[in-house]
Amino acid sequence: MNLLKTLGAAALMAMPAMASAEIVAESADSIVAYFEAEGASVESTIDNVGDPKLTVDFYGTEFTIYFYGCDDGKNCDSIQFFSGYQTEGSVRIARANEWNADNRFVRAYISDSGSARIEHDVFLGRNGLSADDFAGLVSRWAGQVRDFEEFIDW
Repeated sequence: MNLLKTLGAAALMAMPAMASAEIVAESADSIVAYFEAEGASVESTIDNVGDPKLTVDFYGTEFTIYFYGCDDGKNCDSIQFFSGYQTEGSVRIARANEWNADNRFVRAYISDSGSARIEHDVFLGRNGLSADDFAGLVSRWAGQVRDFEEFIDW
């Protein structure tokens, strides 16, 4: 019987571990830690409603991460990647619509002041994402930021 227990334990140890969520929106801590581990510059502040807000410089791509679904600035369930460009109206709504028609995850719009903006909402829930999945998300976002900047001749 001990041999069976030993073999069973060895088999369990040999199985790949289930990836646990490492990136959650409950607070900014895991996301700050992710960017710091990646060697990116990240500043953690609070937005105008008391929720976490991160300003990130990810290898030359600058953007903001807002937190949503929070309860008094904690226990948030989602984030939004955001990048805005003061274009004084040089990017027309039709151009933003063209971007939206051709891009699935990141949406563009023109603010009331004429600035071009892009956003990507991510619902993390209570279970979050693995660090690898979050890395893919950030990589995709950073590529979309660069593509949008080229698209609007930034």
